Amino acid sequence: MQASTVPPQEPGHAGPHDLAARLSPNPTMLSESGLAVLVETAYRASLKREEGRYPSFQLFSPLAGGPEPVLDLRFSPPQPYCLSTLHRLSPGIPPGPYAFVVKEGPDGLRTEGVARVEYSGFGALRGRIDYHGGTLFPGLSLHVSAPARLRAVLLSRDGPAVYLELREGQLKTCHDNAFSPVFLPLCRQAATILSHGEDDAGALPSLVKATLARVFSLAVAAGHGGMFVFLPPGPHGACGTDGLLSPGVGVAWPNLGRVAQNLAAAGGNQAVHLEQWDTATRVTAHASCVDGAVILDAALSVLGFRVELLARDEDALPVCVALSPEASEPTVTGVVDMAAFGTRHRSAARFCARLPGAVAVVVSQDGEMREFVRLPDGRVGVCGPLVPMSVSAPVA
Repeated sequence: MQASTVPPQEPGHAGPHDLAARLSPNPTMLSESGLAVLVETAYRASLKREEGRYPSFQLFSPLAGGPEPVLDLRFSPPQPYCLSTLHRLSPGIPPGPYAFVVKEGPDGLRTEGVARVEYSGFGALRGRIDYHGGTLFPGLSLHVSAPARLRAVLLSRDGPAVYLELREGQLKTCHDNAFSPVFLPLCRQAATILSHGEDDAGALPSLVKATLARVFSLAVAAGHGGMFVFLPPGPHGACGTDGLLSPGVGVAWPNLGRVAQNLAAAGGNQAVHLEQWDTATRVTAHASCVDGAVILDAALSVLGFRVELLARDEDALPVCVALSPEASEPTVTGVVDMAAFGTRHRSAARFCARLPGAVAVVVSQDGEMREFVRLPDGRVGVCGPLVPMSVSAPVA
C-alpha cells in the first residue's frame, strides 16, 4: 500500500483547505472544523492506492435540521470517518448514485452507512423534481473520482446549487445551467410555442427544462464533447441557415417538445410516456457524440445530427463577451478571447453571430458547458462554464 500524504501546496495552487474554505459557511450538520476534516481526509484518500487502484467514492452530509436520506446500508455501530474506513469499505460501495453518509458527533465525524442520494427519472423526492429529470438530496455531496480530484455540490434549501471542482491544483467554480440567462429564455420560448401561448401551461414549462437539461446531462456523462444548435422560431429560422449548415443526417424523430407535451398531459398515467421521454432524451444526447452538431428547431424537434457549421475558420471571430451565469437577464462581465478556445467554440460563436435568435450549446470533453447567443448589439454572449446538474424545482 502506498502512503497517503498531502503534498506541499505550490504558490498559486489550490488544495483541500481552499475547497473547504469556499464551502464555508456551510448549512450542513458539520461544523467548520468538521467540514475541513471531511474534505482533507477525502483528499488524502484520493492519493492512496489500494491493490494498485485509486479509490472512487462519494460522501454526503445532510442539511442541519433538514430531511435525511434513507440508509440502504446502516452500519452498526457507525464507523469512524477516517482514511482506513474509506479505503476498506469504498470498493464495496457504488460511487454513484450512492454515498457514505457522514455526520458529526461529540467524538468527531462518523460514517453512518450508505444511502442513495441521486435519483434518476421522475421519481419524486418529497414532491420535488430536478430540471434534468433526477433529484440530488439536499446537502453536501463530495465525489472523489481520481487522485487529487474532488467535486463538491452544495444544495441548500433555497437558491442555486454551488458546484466546485478541485483538479490539477486548480479550484474551479461552475454554475447550474438551469438558471442561466441563455437557457431560461430558450426554455420559456419553447414552452410558449408548445402551449400555443396559453397563460396556464401546467407542468409543461418545468418538463421542457427537465427535458433539455437531461439531454445536456447525458451528453456530459458520455464524455465525448459535442454541440447542440437551436434555431430561431418561425419559418425564417430554417431559411436563415442557408449556407451556414451542411446537410448532415436528417432526423424526423425524436421531437423533444412533443415528448414533453405527452408527459405533461399524462397525469397519473405516466409509465409509457416516461419510457418515451427517457429514450428520446438519451438518443438525442448521444447523437452529439458524433462529429458535428445536433440541430433542433425552436419547438425542440430534432432536425438532424452530424451537421457541420460552415462558418469558416478564416472568417473573423465576432466580438464575444462573458455573460454572468448568476443573472436572470444577460449581464456582460467582460470580454472573451475566443482564439483561446477550440474549433467547436469558435464555430458556435461565428454561427450565432450570423443567425440572430439562434442558441448554441457546446459540451467540452472535460464536462463543462458553454452557451452562445447573439446579443442585440451584435456581440456574441458566452455563458459558462456550466453544469447540467441537480437543482430541484417543483412540478407545477
